[in-house]
Amino acid sequence: MIPALVLIVLFAFVFLVLSDFCRIFTARSETKKAADSAALAVSQNLLFFDVDSAQSLAKSIVEKNKCNLEEIYIGYDQVTVFAKKEVKFIFLKFAGFNSCEITSYSKAAVIYPWDDSLGLCKSYRFGY
Repeated sequence: MIPALVLIVLFAFVFLVLSDFCRIFTARSETKKAADSAALAVSQNLLFFDVDSAQSLAKSIVEKNKCNLEEIYIGYDQVTVFAKKEVKFIFLKFAGFNSCEITSYSKAAVIYPWDDSLGLCKSYRFGY
């Protein structure tokens, strides 16, 4: 009877620890999804030179995915978005770990239609 009770308690602790680790992996997936979607949306708006609303667009998309916008870098042909989320632990807080922050980033390249690599527009090079 006692060994069975010990095994039940041991399995309960293992389950709680595994649930905390699953929360970490779920948060990683959510932050990656938020960063990807924000980077793609901002890079799509850069095609129309809409740089002014890029910060607010990225923030709204990241917050819709239940994360926080940490940073955004906007260049002429590249967007990088950092999203973060705080994970509060269930069982590991008894071991001294209250929470952790998960951060993901995503880069999106902007290829303009007049780029030479696409060959959609005629371009001329003048040698002076």
